[in-house]
Amino acid sequence: MLNEFTSRMLAEVASALFDAGGLDEVYSAVASGRLSPDSTAPVVEALSGGSLAAAAAIQRLQALWRGEGSLCSGPEVAAALRVAGSMAALHATRSGGVQVVWTGPDVIGSHLRATREVVREIVRKASEDILVVGYWITANKEAQGIIEEFIRELAAAVVRDVEVTIIVDERVRPDGRDNRSVLWRTWPAGVQHPRLLTWRLPSEDPHLKLHAKVLVADRRDALVTSANLTSQAMDRNIEMGVRVGQSHAELIADHFRRLEAAGILVPFTDSMGS
Repeated sequence: MLNEFTSRMLAEVASALFDAGGLDEVYSAVASGRLSPDSTAPVVEALSGGSLAAAAAIQRLQALWRGEGSLCSGPEVAAALRVAGSMAALHATRSGGVQVVWTGPDVIGSHLRATREVVREIVRKASEDILVVGYWITANKEAQGIIEEFIRELAAAVVRDVEVTIIVDERVRPDGRDNRSVLWRTWPAGVQHPRLLTWRLPSEDPHLKLHAKVLVADRRDALVTSANLTSQAMDRNIEMGVRVGQSHAELIADHFRRLEAAGILVPFTDSMGS
């Protein structure tokens, strides 16, 4: 049986993994024997999905597991993680369904959820429609990285018949590209393109921008964030956002629908920005 100190430490680990979006995968890995006290760095890296917070929590779990003789049973550890994770989820629900989402350097004692993990979770859970609003998209030519993964997740949503709408700024960059060209270059071949809209910027004011950063799924799960669709914003900058549900998410989605109906948001075509 787990002692009080170990149980409390496991609860903190489970809470950190829940906030980082990695609890279910770590629980399954412990239960199946894939993760043990002596699992190597590649295993930890694969389970953390690139999240520094998740990796740190897994390492804390391993240290507890090695240091406590009572933590010799994988099923026992898995069960404790599951119970503690359920309590963390219940606390999140009772806090009003609002989560603070963060990108930035690790801070001891802070367990805010990681931007990239929340973005991945929202897209993967969508079953009806996804709305993406952003100012800047940056993707690698090699199609490897956080944003490339995000675009592949959007394409996977299209394949499972989720209606995807992307709204981005129209401006042309110094290298001659725009968000449209970057998105289509990275979009998986053979998958139908999503609806792509933009704000046709008034010519008399070149300083205006479509600067909002929003992700909404099924009109009931939304992230409003300072983070652009870039690897730096998802993993390295200091960025902050809030995740809201139900009525707030519906209000956000409805507002952008009204902008389109009013002709303020229009299809992003080849002729724009030229």
